[in-house]
Amino acid sequence: MLIVALDISKKEPLYEQIYNSIKEEIITGVLPFGARLPSARRLSKHLDVSRNTVDTAYAQLCAEGYIESKPKRGFFVCQVEELAELHIPVKIEEEEEEIRPEKIPYDFSSAGVDMEQFPYHIWRKLLKEIMINDNSELFQKGNFQGDLELRKAIMYYLRQSRGVHVHASQIVVAAGMENLLFLLRQILGEKVSIGIENPVYKNAYEILKELDFKIHPISMDESGMCVEQLQKTDANLAYVTPAHQYPTGVIMPIGRRSQLLGWAKKDPDHYIIEDDYDSEFRYHGKPIPAMQGLDDGENVIYMGTFSKAIAPAIRASYMVLPKKLAKRYQQIGQTFSCAVSRIDQKVLTLFLTEGHFERHLNRMRNIYKEKHDLLIKEIKKLNSDIQIYGHGAGAHIIVRFPVSDQKEFQKN
Repeated sequence: MLIVALDISKKEPLYEQIYNSIKEEIITGVLPFGARLPSARRLSKHLDVSRNTVDTAYAQLCAEGYIESKPKRGFFVCQVEELAELHIPVKIEEEEEEIRPEKIPYDFSSAGVDMEQFPYHIWRKLLKEIMINDNSELFQKGNFQGDLELRKAIMYYLRQSRGVHVHASQIVVAAGMENLLFLLRQILGEKVSIGIENPVYKNAYEILKELDFKIHPISMDESGMCVEQLQKTDANLAYVTPAHQYPTGVIMPIGRRSQLLGWAKKDPDHYIIEDDYDSEFRYHGKPIPAMQGLDDGENVIYMGTFSKAIAPAIRASYMVLPKKLAKRYQQIGQTFSCAVSRIDQKVLTLFLTEGHFERHLNRMRNIYKEKHDLLIKEIKKLNSDIQIYGHGAGAHIIVRFPVSDQKEFQKN
């Protein structure tokens, strides 16, 4: 039986301690090539830990190629002697203690996600399912647009939930919105001028600036971006967040959406970048369909992400390109690679196609609605003159206090 010394007083999770202990024995040759590991059930009983703890450690070792699972036979050590010959240390002790983020009782960050509700058991089950058999394809370079199965799953989700006109060939998967904007910059080429909402999400502005977009800040009113002001610029792109603008919380009404689409239709090289930020979380009334679905979709570049709806670590975002731009990307995209792990893509595909995402989203929508309504209720108790903007959707609101209260805040 393996000798694994577990220390429950450590901050390091038990599955990581098991993983690190077995990995070290493999690298140093204590566990030779071909050695059979005890079953997860036996090891969990021997170590007096849960079966899931051992399953998670074994899954990570499989994912990194230290062990392999052979159906109906068990887990066996892979050929990794060359690591021991190089004398690569398993773990480097840092001189300074790791700086951990301070734990706070209530997270009011607009980017925060309630991870207590994350379906860990389902994610772990799906990960184990795809790793239980030898699947060399997952370790090969995938499609530069993202795996076809995932793009099809996203296609069905967007058609049904957001009313988006889309085929799998129009979808590009990338690791985060910043990567999507980088790819879009390559597609559009030189001399790209863009109108952005003012105010706007700071990170979006910084990314666009870094990518050398010519930026035109466009004022906002109660309906969103002012199209008349946009028309006075040389912008051929307009970046908007119509579902729940950040930071104002404005939900763009159908009239303004039609006006913006009209601007795009006047020139075949005009495009709207629709960042569908916060669209999953609308608490009162029916969800508003995406702007992309209001037209033929040929002048709207639709962008979305799973980071907010599932977890921040799920760095899987996607964009739906108009057919003309999709063809252009298929011509130049071979030089790029999809930066999302194929293992993560596979797990996400199953999470979508087996209905787990829809159930999780419905549950989180109810939880966030309760928090949203409670927060507004308690804020209103402070002062009847307090004004609240951007409520009814998303994960942020704007609160305007009376002048007397503002002076009190500044004094304190």
